[in-house]
Amino acid sequence: MAIIQDSERKQGQGKRIYYGIVAILVISIPFQILPHLWMFFGMFKDKLEVMSFPPSLFPQHFLWGNIADTFRNFHLWNNIKNTMIICGGTILVQITISSLCAFGLSKLKIKHSEGLLLFFIGTMMISNQATIIPTFLMMNDWGLINSFWSIILAFSAWGWMVFLFKNFFDTIPEALMDAARIDGANNFVIFSKIIVPLSLPVFSIAILNTFNAVYSQFMVPLMLLPAKEKWPLMLQIYTATVSAVPWNQVMVLLSTASLPLIVIYIFCQKYIVEGIVMTGIKG
Repeated sequence: MAIIQDSERKQGQGKRIYYGIVAILVISIPFQILPHLWMFFGMFKDKLEVMSFPPSLFPQHFLWGNIADTFRNFHLWNNIKNTMIICGGTILVQITISSLCAFGLSKLKIKHSEGLLLFFIGTMMISNQATIIPTFLMMNDWGLINSFWSIILAFSAWGWMVFLFKNFFDTIPEALMDAARIDGANNFVIFSKIIVPLSLPVFSIAILNTFNAVYSQFMVPLMLLPAKEKWPLMLQIYTATVSAVPWNQVMVLLSTASLPLIVIYIFCQKYIVEGIVMTGIKG
């Protein structure tokens, strides 16, 4: 729901509030965009020009070779491939397990479903830092250190996803499932043919949140993937910032890491808005 309705913003206090919001946005948006623009144009600058003071937004000469040099020096295509494997695998495993679990808790009325849901919610109270060492020891016992499966399995256990899916599935009428059962559909057909098509907004929110959480992870991949050839993009950026790397190449790394998130949120904006409205997520 809009903060100010169309009829309210045309007169009285609503009009003043509307123009106040517009003024705040006009002033604040450039301050949020400028750092990103400086980072983006910085990857085309000379290594000394990036560090010049006062800083300049546009480069004197666009050095397009900085991008190719950075990708070649850091083997970024390999890091990007590793990142996509980790993110894609985690999304596939987590969304499948969480949605099926939530379907059972919401629609199948399994025994002790309320207690199981409380258990999943309770896991959200444990910080990631508290589970890093137990996760490492468990993956080491399973022989999964330096395997992408160690990251995928570690990130696939997220109780919030079960809670998110269950709350949405609760809003789907039971009459649809009863009609499908009368026609001879089993639970898997009901889930795949009825629940999933009606739940695309919440699935999109789950996929986007999972991608964002896994994509930006640093500490867990650093512990579970000690081999440099298995590193995702975020670990490669860290090694560049702590070593003597020219800052124009650092800007290439940062821009490369930011681009997927920007593109995904632009193209998935419709589902993001629908998901916020239908699931009640704030934020």
